[in-house]
Formats: sequence, C-alpha cells, structure tokens
Amino acid sequence: MDLTSLRFSWFYAKSQIRTRYRYTFLGFFWNFLEPALYLIILSLVFSVINKMNIRDYAVFLFAALVPWRYFEKVVLSTMESIVGAEWLLKKMYVSPFAFPLNRWIVSSFDLIFSMTAAFTLFAFLKDDWSVSLLIIPLSIIPWAVTGIGIGMICAVLFIFFRDVKPLIQMFLTLVFFTSPILFNKDVFAADSIQGKIMQWHPFTYFAELFQKPIYLGLFPSLNDWVITISISILSLSTGYLLIKKYNNKFYYYL
Repeated sequence: MDLTSLRFSWFYAKSQIRTRYRYTFLGFFWNFLEPALYLIILSLVFSVINKMNIRDYAVFLFAALVPWRYFEKVVLSTMESIVGAEWLLKKMYVSPFAFPLNRWIVSSFDLIFSMTAAFTLFAFLKDDWSVSLLIIPLSIIPWAVTGIGIGMICAVLFIFFRDVKPLIQMFLTLVFFTSPILFNKDVFAADSIQGKIMQWHPFTYFAELFQKPIYLGLFPSLNDWVITISISILSLSTGYLLIKKYNNKFYYYL
C-alpha cells in the first residue's frame, strides 16, 4: 500500500469518528459509558454461573472481554469495508488495503475508551496491582493483528459471496462461547469435554495475554506469546495475499 492510501486511511478514519458524534447528546462520553454498562451487566449475570463472587468475576471478565469485543469489531467492520467503499474505489485511485486499515483505526480508537473504562472499574474492584500490568500494551498486539488479518480474509469472501456475513457472525459467536472469556476454565474438570476444548482452544492463549497480568498478577508465558503471535502473523499474511491476489477482480463484483 502506497503513502497516499495510508494518508487516506488516516484522514478518512478521523472524519468518520467526528461524524459519528456530531448529533449525539453524550458524544465521546458514550465510549466510556457503553462498555462500562456492558461489563457490569455481564458480570452480574455470569458471576452466578461461574460460582465466583461478583467482584472477582468482574475482574476476570473485564480482562479478556475488552480485547475480544475489539477483535470482534475489527473483524466484522473490516469484513464489510471494501464492499462499503465501492463508490470510493470506483472514483479514486486508492488501494483496497486502505479500507480495512481505516476500519482498524476506528476500532482501535474505540478500544482506547473501552480500556479506560475497564481500568476505571478496576480501581474500585482490584485491591492489589502487579507490575505485570505493564505488559498490557504489548498484549493487545496479537489481538489487533489477528483481527485485521481475519477481517481481510472475510472481506475477500464477502466481496464474492455476500451471504457469508451471517455465517461469520455465527462462527464468532461460537468461538466466543467456547473460549475462556465468559467462563473460567477452572470450573471444568481437565478430563471433561469442556476442559479439553478450553485447553486446545486458540483463544485460550489470547485470553491469557490479559487474564494473567490483570486477574492473576502474572506475566503471560512464552507459550502464550508464541501461539498468539504465530496465529496473528498467519492471519495477516493470508489476508494480505488474498486481497493482493484478487484485487483486479474486485471491481467486477462491487
């Protein structure tokens, strides 16, 4: 992608963020309020299922749910980014990579507010703070790279097959409910089906990038980093190659 397309992605993202809050009452404050309310409601509901007190469960939930929501938003918005930019692609000389990047920038902007809301709630919920929290800025990188990588793969599929959208949404729902984000993996016996799913689930390692520093006060293990970084590189490479390979065919399907 050339420098012109990079500049376009940045300025287009800035204009979208400004336009989003032009006619709202709460404006940017909604970015703090919405994730905070969402986290609180889920904490109240699932703390009973997980047999944990509400305070401990809230910290556990916030740790991985915030990056998951960011990942999900990146994938779903990136999936529709090229199709949604049909009019721009046909009128301007801009790389198709500019539009997934644009959606990634907007979603990353929202993540800053979600993380701020989560750590504001942590101030009331956590009694002990660990130096392991300093790793959090690095922990988001595999989530971000995997999100845009899978999003680009989905974007190519969506150009040629518009009916894949509900399938991708259902797949993300399945991944979410089978990974240890809502549920503490320790509630399942290690030799049970649920326990084995949690053990081999790829997003177990993504979740632990946040759960270990925030909930357990530990640094993620080398295994966590190797698996998540490998998946992120594979996802990004595949998404990039697919867009590059089918770029010349996009205009006939948009």
